[in-house]
Amino acid sequence: MSPLHNTEHDAERVTEHDVETPREEQPIESTPLLQPPKEENWKPPPLFILIEAAIFSNVFLYGFDSTIIASTYAVISSSFDAANTASWLTTSYLVTSTAFQPLYGRFSDIFGRRICFFVSTIAFASGCLGCGLARSILEVNIMRALTGFGGGGLMTMATIVNSDMIPFRKRGMYQALQNAMFGFGSICGASFGGSIADSIGWRWCFLIQVPISGIALLLGYLVIRNPQPLSLHPTWKEIRTKVDFTGSLLLVTAISIQLVGLSLGGNELPWSNGWVVGALVSSFFLLAAFVWVEANTTAIPVIPLKQLKGRNPVAIQLTNVCAGTAAYAYLFTLPLLFQVVLLDSATRAGARLAIPSLATPIGGLIAGIVMSRWGKLISLVRLGAVLMTFGNALVTSLSFHDTKWKYLVYIFPANLGQGIIYPATLFTTLASFAHSDHAVSASTVYLIRSLGSVWGVAITATIVQNTLSWRLPDALAGVTNKEQIIDDIRHSVTTLHTLPPDIQLKARLVYYDGIRYSFAASTGIAAVGIVASLFAYNAGLRNTH
Repeated sequence: MSPLHNTEHDAERVTEHDVETPREEQPIESTPLLQPPKEENWKPPPLFILIEAAIFSNVFLYGFDSTIIASTYAVISSSFDAANTASWLTTSYLVTSTAFQPLYGRFSDIFGRRICFFVSTIAFASGCLGCGLARSILEVNIMRALTGFGGGGLMTMATIVNSDMIPFRKRGMYQALQNAMFGFGSICGASFGGSIADSIGWRWCFLIQVPISGIALLLGYLVIRNPQPLSLHPTWKEIRTKVDFTGSLLLVTAISIQLVGLSLGGNELPWSNGWVVGALVSSFFLLAAFVWVEANTTAIPVIPLKQLKGRNPVAIQLTNVCAGTAAYAYLFTLPLLFQVVLLDSATRAGARLAIPSLATPIGGLIAGIVMSRWGKLISLVRLGAVLMTFGNALVTSLSFHDTKWKYLVYIFPANLGQGIIYPATLFTTLASFAHSDHAVSASTVYLIRSLGSVWGVAITATIVQNTLSWRLPDALAGVTNKEQIIDDIRHSVTTLHTLPPDIQLKARLVYYDGIRYSFAASTGIAAVGIVASLFAYNAGLRNTH
């Protein structure tokens, strides 16, 4: 018997203590399209395969974009002499993606699934095109922000469209297939990103995504329909009632200011500088204001606090944010290990990234099978957290010179854990709330995970850059033109290849220390996720099998 059965004789019975009753204090959603599909004698709707092809094309791009940037961000930023701000290539995407992910759930309930699918796909494609044509690092970052605006809807809309079509208990395997497609995209991005950058130029890493978006858009136009009945002519008053514009603005402002402070601190300005302190303190108060708005808004909030009330939701979302932080900290730092410590080219570093990228869909497939057959959601969450911690610890233990097999084996477990914990936290959240809340529940999971992703990149980039700032002057003591060399190293990773062997070795050793500190931080964050998952329990969860 599944632990879900052991704790609840009736799978749909949820106690008031365990899971908040929907719509008590917040504005309600009564849209008929949110009624669940019937479980009995369910059959795929017409054109189901083409609908899946449309949304899976976007899921592929979501995975492809994440690893192609991971394998090439050092090359891209170095081409503009801006390696010290390389993290913004990722964080500019993640900030807008994070801010708009929950809004896709809300707007899809107001305007329909079709228009939100089109908006996310077109914005993503336009951002990729803009990155490919950009003439400065500022333009690239701005276009990455536009890409993030679209990217925030790629995975969210895929989950929501499937929620409309597929009964909850049958969705585990389809979610596993969605995760497998994400993993396939990640493998392709990792495998080909470096070789594309080394052969025809990094701009094609972005331009190649545009025609795939075009295919997704064409398929979506032909086959994706809005569930009926649905009014597509809301008034401005109705939109304001449902969309928390104030909360969204506060969230994106708070995170952006926080990232500016983390980026400047110890990098361009001392941590004691008023601008750095002011940015970090301001972001704290803005986040506090965001929480207050979420508790008191007359609109449907970005993060309904009922999604964070109770032991189970808090434990799962803490685990979720830790998983997002550790995963992106790991993904951001791993290419540096290859390109700086091992002196790999972008092509070889990308090929190495294919190994952990392969682990992610394997983990997703394992999670999908277990959820569909046995429904052990909480066990999957804990297993994923343990594997992520173990994998990060293994990579932290790598020496500056180590045996080759370790660089192949040690990088696998962390992504295997990520592939398991991501769908497990999503489905544990969905199982905790009514079907009418699934759109916002999915958006909330992705939002909180994306917040972790932003922090993961920002924290690790800060650790590496601060290590370089503090340690390089001593390591290169007595070297002629030391200040210029240090500045070149921090602004361009490719500078290492041009340095004399003795200076290069000293610089690489400092880089190695910064990278190891970053992996140690991600290990600790993943360990916090384990602790949080221990407080979760199965009572009140609906069956996934």
